[in-house]
Formats: sequence, C-alpha cells, structure tokens
Amino acid sequence: MADRPAPLLPRAALERVMLRAAELQLANAEKPETLTEADLVALAQEVGISPLAVRQALAEERSRLPVPDESGLAASLAGPAYFAASRVVGGDAKEVLARMDRSFQRDDNLAERRRFPDRIVWGARGGFAGAVRELTRLDGRGFPLVKADEVSATVIQVEPGRVHVRVEAALSRRRGAAARNAFIGALSGFALTSVLLMLSVFPPLSAAVGGALALGGMALARRSYRRDATLAHLAIEQSLDRIEFGEPRKRGLLDQLMASDSQ
Repeated sequence: MADRPAPLLPRAALERVMLRAAELQLANAEKPETLTEADLVALAQEVGISPLAVRQALAEERSRLPVPDESGLAASLAGPAYFAASRVVGGDAKEVLARMDRSFQRDDNLAERRRFPDRIVWGARGGFAGAVRELTRLDGRGFPLVKADEVSATVIQVEPGRVHVRVEAALSRRRGAAARNAFIGALSGFALTSVLLMLSVFPPLSAAVGGALALGGMALARRSYRRDATLAHLAIEQSLDRIEFGEPRKRGLLDQLMASDSQ
C-alpha cells in the first residue's frame, strides 16, 4: 500500500500540542529547567520561530504586571478598573522612556512617583500647580488620567532600534466611588419606597417611584465611571500614538478656544 501523507494540523491544534509537550517535558524533568534568552531564541529557531518574535514575546512578558482580580461586586456594578495598551515602536529604551515622562507630565498633568531602570510610575500632579493647569486647559480634552490611582509605562529593548512599550492605568479608587454612589442610589430608592408606604401611598406606585430612583442612581453612577474609564483608556492609547508618530502640531490660543467651543 502507498504511504499515506502525514495529517496536517491546524494552527490552534499545533499550539495546543506544543504547549502540552512543554508541560510534559517539565513534569518529567528531575528538576525545574531554566533557559537563557539566547537558548530560548536558538530553540525557537529550530521550530521556525523568528528571533524577533521571541524577543518581543519576552519583552511583553517582562513588562506585564500582576492584575488584581476583577470579579468582585465593584467590577460587576461599574466595570474593569485596570487598562493597558502596548506597542512596538522605533527608538532606544532610555530615550523613549524619557520622552514618555515628558509627555505625561506636560500633556496629562501627571507627576512622577517612582522610577525604575525600565519603568516609571506617575500620579495626579495635585496641589495649586495641578489645579491651575486644569483650569487653563482650553482644548476641551481635559486631563482624564488625573483620575487614575496611578499610571505606569514600561519600555524594554526588543532589538537595536525597536522597543516594546506598555502603558497601564489603574482606576480602582474611582471605580470604588462609583460603586458607593450606585449603592447610595439603591438605598435611596428603598428609603423612598418605605416613606411612601408609611404615608399610605398606593403600594405599586410607591415601589415604582422608589425603583425608578434606585435604578436611575445606579445607572448614573455606572455611566459616569464608564465615561471616565473610556477617556483614560483612550489617553493611554494616545500616549503611544505620540511616541510612535510624534507630537501633534501645537495650536494657538484661538485654535484652542474654537476647539473648546465645538465640544
């Protein structure tokens, strides 16, 4: 009989097989094995993976920070509190990180809190200087990232001339406030229903009025947080745009006033 051709595996099946093979290899080893970056690149080349792809994957792994569990009541009521965006751009790691520092402090009204060799953490500038900057910004964009607990950027060199940049923003305090406001709205609706019943108002009407207040308060709190979260997520994406494509054209006072009026 003629030899049958070997069956072809689809991409998803191939990934599962490779992952399972790696798990079996580690499970059967007498002691945990470690690989240097050079060993990993060489191993990947043997199976047809480019060194650039491996280095980018390593950069993404190094820049990834633990994210707290998002399955609690606040997450259910308001939505996620942690947002991240990443991109590979041209440049040197130290120079790109310095540019991001200048950009966040100038364009987003943030101040440096912590500095590491490949990472910087910022928070809201606050104080008189921060308040003056918020009052004097006339382009309608505002400073959405000042509502974040902290904003961080990690820059890792992938290869000469190319870096992996990851920006993260945490809005857990802002989300907590939204969850509290939603709870207060629900409690107010329940209290109003109780008062109306004590005043002998028709029970279905009392329940309808109280329920409307409760649902309205919860919806308003959720919508307010979602708006802030969406703007913050957009702001970190825009920070990567500035690094990749350069700073936008500076506008004069008249342009800023016209932009503000159009919002």
